[in-house]
Parts: sequence; C-alpha cells; structure tokens
Amino acid sequence: MRAGPDALSDYELLEMALFPALPRRDTKPLAKALLKTFGSFAEVIHAPVARLREVDGIGEASINQLKLIAAAAQPGRQGRDQAAASRCRPGTT
Repeated sequence: MRAGPDALSDYELLEMALFPALPRRDTKPLAKALLKTFGSFAEVIHAPVARLREVDGIGEASINQLKLIAAAAQPGRQGRDQAAASRCRPGTT
C-alpha cells in the first residue's frame, strides 16, 4: 500500500492543487482536461501560461495556483528556505 503523495494519481494531485483557487467547485473535470492536454502533473505545473489559458475552464486564480506550486517545486528551493530560516533564528548571523 502506498502512502503520502505517492498514493495519489496525477489527477487527484491536480484536484487538490486547484481547490484553493476554485473553492466549492468540482475540480476533477479541470484536472482531467489539464492532464489530457499536457500529460502529467509535472507538465501541467510547468506549462506556459499561454498554453494553460487555452484549456477550457481554467482561470487566472487556477493558473496562479499552479505556478506557485511549480515555483515551490524548483530544485534547490529547500536549501534557500533553510538558509533564510537560519538567518531568522535569534542568536544566528
């Protein structure tokens, strides 16, 4: 049995990613349309904004949400966050 994010399919991950941008709306149709167009979760979040806009049902809030996830997933992001956190701790320089 898989656990954590690996237990979810790409469309389920997309549904969860889109929910904050589309509260109280069924995100499954949009998630499936995005996957049909781009092929995978990774390809969706890294797709050009102009191409995302071509998908029926997507709006600016959804695009912004997907681009936020893409930015957070960038390699090296964790290292920058750890460095910033250490600068914020009392007694560190």
